[in-house]
Amino acid sequence: MKMNQPLGAAHFGPMIIRLTLGSYFILAGMGKLNLLAAFVDQVRSFGVLPGNIAAVYGILLPYVEVAVGGLLIIGMWTTLSGVLAALMIFSFVYAFGVFPGAHDIFNKDIILLAAACSLLYSGPGAFSIDNIGKSAAA
Repeated sequence: MKMNQPLGAAHFGPMIIRLTLGSYFILAGMGKLNLLAAFVDQVRSFGVLPGNIAAVYGILLPYVEVAVGGLLIIGMWTTLSGVLAALMIFSFVYAFGVFPGAHDIFNKDIILLAAACSLLYSGPGAFSIDNIGKSAAA
C-alpha cells in the first residue's frame, strides 16, 4: 500500500458524505419535529429573523431537513439536495457565527457546509439513484 494513493475507489467518497450528511439532517429534523413549538420559539429568540418569518422558518426547517436528508441518503437529485443542505447550513452559521461559544473553538456547521458543497463538485458517488440513469444511457 502506497501512502499517497487512495485506499479505495473514488466514487465511494461522495457516498460516505451523502450517507453521513443525510443521516445528520434526518436526525436533526426528527428531533425538531418532536418539539416543534419549542423549536419555533427558539428560532424567534435568536432575533436574526423578524417574528413571522422566524415562525415560518422554524416550522418548515425540520420538514426540509428530513426531506433533504432522505434525498441525500438515496442519492436522488444530489445537486439540488446539496444546494439546499448548503443553504440551510449557511443559515445556521449565520445565526450562530463562526465561533459560537466561549468553549467552542470552531462551529462544526462549517465542516458540514464544506461536505455539502463537496457534493456539488463530486456528484452522488456510488449506489445512488442519480447514477442509475447514467449507466443505462451510456
